Formats: sequence, structure tokens, C-alpha cells
Amino acid sequence: MDWRRIYNGGSYDMIRANYVHHVAKGVGCTSAGGSAIGVDSYYKGVKSDVIGNLVHDIGPAGCRFVQGIYVSTSGSVKNNVVYRVAEGAIHLWHDANHVIIANNTVTTSNTGIIVGGGDFYHTKGPNDYTLVYSNIVYDNKMGVSEQGKTGKNNVYLNNLVFQNSTYNWRLNNGLTHAETVASDPLFVSYTRTGTPDLRLSSSSPAIGRGTPTEALDYDFLDNPRNADTGFDIGAYQH
Repeated sequence: MDWRRIYNGGSYDMIRANYVHHVAKGVGCTSAGGSAIGVDSYYKGVKSDVIGNLVHDIGPAGCRFVQGIYVSTSGSVKNNVVYRVAEGAIHLWHDANHVIIANNTVTTSNTGIIVGGGDFYHTKGPNDYTLVYSNIVYDNKMGVSEQGKTGKNNVYLNNLVFQNSTYNWRLNNGLTHAETVASDPLFVSYTRTGTPDLRLSSSSPAIGRGTPTEALDYDFLDNPRNADTGFDIGAYQH
């Protein structure tokens, strides 16, 4: 059975500041799949936002059908912290397009960020005009991956993408990424098991390297993010 711990099929909604963890760790892996947070286009919902959620330990290891934050319509995914997800920490599919993915921190999942389109409900695709700005994608198997039917107007700017074991980037249509930081984010305390502290240490190369474009004026902890504080990459402002 398809499952989602938080599911939204409507329009112009916000899913904010939830803690979703240790879900479906012992279930069998089937193609029905599931996600910790799902924003769906099946009922023709559009433009919903997933903001400032903590999501970790989702799905049985090796199951490609279980996602962390799963979006199949338009909207935004910002300031989320996601780690140890069976497949995509952040996964766009079905009718996803015009999605803003900004200032998220994702680690230790099979794939960090999937920008994809396919198995369409109400459109013919592609996933186009999606913006991926100022995210940390670190220590996953795959980093940032375009899959399925994607367009030529997706933009990838000011992300820190590093040490994803199979590849860091796989983009379609000749697209390239820009202003990328390719180095260890130097979190306060990082571990692949247990509880990592994914805030930025004072020596992190992510500090001041984000873009103000599409950034919220607060971070995961509601600390200010503005021209005075600077714009850091990832969910946490140093």
C-alpha cells in the first residue's frame, strides 16, 4: 500500500516545522512506495510549500520506492533537514514543475535531490523551471540527479555538493550548475549513524556562499537570514 506520514493533495498549503522520523524501517519494499511528507498533484493540487521540517530514518535500506520529501506538483521545498532516507531525500516526480528547492541540508540517503518528471497525472511534462539554490547535498550515494522527462530551464546555483559516492551531479539537456561549492561542509558534528549536528561550524565553506534569491528571511531554527547576517548554504544560518 502507498503510504505517506504527512500527505497534502490540496493547493496553496504549507507543511511546516514537523518532525517525521523512523518510519517504515521494517516494512517490505514494494513498488507502491511511500514518503515521509508527500505533496501530490493527483487531486489537481498546486503551489504548496514544505518548510523547515526535520525528516530522517525513512524506509527500509535499499528500497528505491521510499522518499523523504516527495513533491509531484508546483511549490517550494525550503529550510528542511533530511537524512538517512531509503531513496530520495527530496524527490520531484509526476507533474512536478516550477518548484523552488532552496536552503535544504540533505545527507546519508540514496539520492540527495531528484529533479524528475514521469508517470504524469494531468500534464505531459516535463519538469521545467525548477530552481535548486543554496542546498547542501553531502555524503549520499548520488548527489543531484535529473531523471525522467526534464526541461531546459531548470537552474542550479550556489549549492554545496560533495562526497556523494557514485556521482555528485547528473543533469540532462546539456544543463550545468554554477557557483557550486565542492568541499566538506564542516558541520558542527557529523556522523552517518546516531544523531548528527548539521549546523555549520565557524570554518564551514558554506558560510556566506548562498544566494539571497528565493531564500526565506529565516533559517531552520528561525534565525534571521538577511543582508546583515549573510546568506549561507543549507538549512542553518551560522
